[in-house]
Amino acid sequence: MLAVLLTVLVAGFIINIPIGFAMGLAALASLVASGMMPVEMLPQRMVAGINSFPLLAIPLFMMAGSIMERGGISRRIVELASALVGHFKGGLAAVSVMACTFFASISGSAPGTAAAVGELTIPEMVKRGYSKSYASSVVASASCLGVVIPPSITFILFGIVADVSIGQLFIAGIIPGALLAGALIIVSIIRSHRLGYPAEAKQNWKQRWKKLIDSFWGILMPVIILGGIMTGAFTPTESAGIAVVYGLVVSTFIYRELSWKDILPIFYKAALNSAMIVLLIAVASPFGWIMTIEQVPQMVSDTILGLSTNLYLILMLMILLYLILGTFMETGAIILLVVPIFTPIAQQLGIDMVHFGVITVVALAIGMATPPVGITLFATCSISGVSIGELSRMVLPFLVTLIACLMLLAFVPLLSTWLPGLMF
Repeated sequence: MLAVLLTVLVAGFIINIPIGFAMGLAALASLVASGMMPVEMLPQRMVAGINSFPLLAIPLFMMAGSIMERGGISRRIVELASALVGHFKGGLAAVSVMACTFFASISGSAPGTAAAVGELTIPEMVKRGYSKSYASSVVASASCLGVVIPPSITFILFGIVADVSIGQLFIAGIIPGALLAGALIIVSIIRSHRLGYPAEAKQNWKQRWKKLIDSFWGILMPVIILGGIMTGAFTPTESAGIAVVYGLVVSTFIYRELSWKDILPIFYKAALNSAMIVLLIAVASPFGWIMTIEQVPQMVSDTILGLSTNLYLILMLMILLYLILGTFMETGAIILLVVPIFTPIAQQLGIDMVHFGVITVVALAIGMATPPVGITLFATCSISGVSIGELSRMVLPFLVTLIACLMLLAFVPLLSTWLPGLMF
């Protein structure tokens, strides 16, 4: 049964079947091969896998991000970031990082952040003399913050799979997200200095205040979401619904850039993107169930713990596997396939599961900007028109910076656990 499961899955990968269908076919083939379990177990397990209230947060946060992008909020956030740090030499690169940080706190999605911010900042950087490859590399690496800074769709997936509080994971992502953003800003400014890129005209405090007032309603959204979760006023799923309603009200009645004819395309886009993730979760349920029956997590756990019982060595092996898988697999698929195997190992070693969640999500976020299949690389390439090869060379210093921050987060758990412990 296990041999059939893995054979069909690998065959699906080789012939380039989408991973959701490959996992579903593998589960179906193993059920048929067993001869002891009815095929009806497949749809039953799929329905049970998605029959979860927290899962509602995924389409809702995607919808909120699309509303904010179409409603002019992302443009105002970029203008505010430009007013604050644009006057540094190479400041427009720092603006891109700050804009990605702000938008990440709204969308919860790395590709969404790359598309929304890249459309605004990459053409502007090119106009001011930045190379297309450098401008794209800044946005591609900073867009990874979309899955680290709350609200994060990847944190929601991890919380569901590993049975960890999504609210605590959201709060745990604040300090790591700020650390990654700060490191990327520093590196972008240093590299811009070396490459001789210009500074923007410095804006006075009156102009900055005006930009702040103009973007106030957009900045208030993550404050409402996180504030509500911290105070217990609503759950992460309820906060996603509030984000959608808030975004509609602000974009339609305050900024007046969103018309009613835009609503249907926004809903369609959110439904399409959500369907891909929900399908993965649905087929992962019977797939994971079969692996549990065949005791795959226990076998892998015994094998890894048999090599060493050193906490840090095993943690490094897990991180290395995450980084390797992230170069050619989609983030949601990695969580659904690997986290159920790694979770019992982390628990057996006494690793705090919130800390483990942060390490997992940051490592997978780095994979989104890692060639050859980094999703944010493709998103920015489609905007700038540069090749993946050219962009891959330019993004390397940012990837090194992100990996260094990941190591710091892995070996200093307090950076991830202090704030959730204080709030909860």
